[in-house]
Amino acid sequence: MTMPDIGAAPAAPAATAPHWQALFQRLLAEMGGRTSPDWQADVAGLDPALYTDPARFGRERERLFRRLPLFLRPVDQLREPGSVMACEVCGVPVLIAHSREGRVKAFLNVCRHRGARLVDGASESWGEPCRRQSLVCPYHGWTYRLDGSLAGLPRAEAFPSIEKHALGLRELPSAVRHGMIWAVLDPSAAEPDIAAFLGPLDTDLATIDLGGHRFYRQHAIKRAANWKLIVEAFLEIYHVTRLHAGTIGPFFADAVSVSDAVGPHIRFLAARERTTEIRALPPERWSPQHHGTLVHFVMPNSIFVYHPDYISHLGLFPNAPDETLFVHSMLTPEVPPDEKTETHWARSFELIDGGVFNGEDLPTCEQIQRGMGSGANERLIVGRLEQNLRRFHASLDAALG
Repeated sequence: MTMPDIGAAPAAPAATAPHWQALFQRLLAEMGGRTSPDWQADVAGLDPALYTDPARFGRERERLFRRLPLFLRPVDQLREPGSVMACEVCGVPVLIAHSREGRVKAFLNVCRHRGARLVDGASESWGEPCRRQSLVCPYHGWTYRLDGSLAGLPRAEAFPSIEKHALGLRELPSAVRHGMIWAVLDPSAAEPDIAAFLGPLDTDLATIDLGGHRFYRQHAIKRAANWKLIVEAFLEIYHVTRLHAGTIGPFFADAVSVSDAVGPHIRFLAARERTTEIRALPPERWSPQHHGTLVHFVMPNSIFVYHPDYISHLGLFPNAPDETLFVHSMLTPEVPPDEKTETHWARSFELIDGGVFNGEDLPTCEQIQRGMGSGANERLIVGRLEQNLRRFHASLDAALG
């Protein structure tokens, strides 16, 4: 795939999109009364074994995380030719390289000789970018170009029958779309059609100009919770004014939101305390980032949260039934142009990542995980304000077969 123009000018404001206006009309109606069909739903239950059963976890890793496109990195992290990044993705060693010819590709980070890793990328750090002229195996010195082809090997006369052209790195099917690198962890799969995979959310991401945003900062950390518990924390607004009472809770209306199932994905708009301001504005000025909080969940493990002046992408990569690598990437409309803006975004990252996500959401998920095997609950209760959990699990069940 060819490197896109990631320095292009931003697109038109997201509020110009008619479907945002329709979403806000529904949100205003919900603020005035219980108009959502979710209020007609009965209470449902979830089996705690969904979060603890090793066999279930194995099916999820195989049928979801090895077969569906996963968002791995903002392409802005590999902006310069010669940039290389390594990471561990659900137990699979992955290497992403931006070649001198302007191509960005994903490979298995495994030498074709005897399996050593070419670039170290600890799962705790999610890897940091480095610059390389080539990829050299530290074990025996086999050397690969950044396009994955085998360039040479020491003492080649000792391998008389091998064909170098057949021993390039195993490439993973990948694509760049909306400024994001997507890949399938199965090297035998077809190249992913990300637009088709996203469906109507593809238009959403284009309208928001996700691809025009720049990578600002990232934090990766292992948390002792099932990946689905973390997804669920970002699919309902019921907890926000309570769990986050000391941080972001006062900025939100109490448990008012509207949602859509978009194929296997979810579009979710929550009311903020300033949402009612749009009544005095023409519809073309209604903004899902300034007058509400928009969330996109992309199956199986990507969450986009749209703040007033930046975007949080959350990537969830399960290592075990009770362990998930949580990767938070902050994307901003531009590189900080001055010290004041840099200070503002640095403080915003500290608040949302340290204070909210890792200070409140994730510790709560870990507490829940510890109680899953206690026998206290035969079923976990899902109420009318949590219907996105039912949508999420219905999509999971359909994908798992």
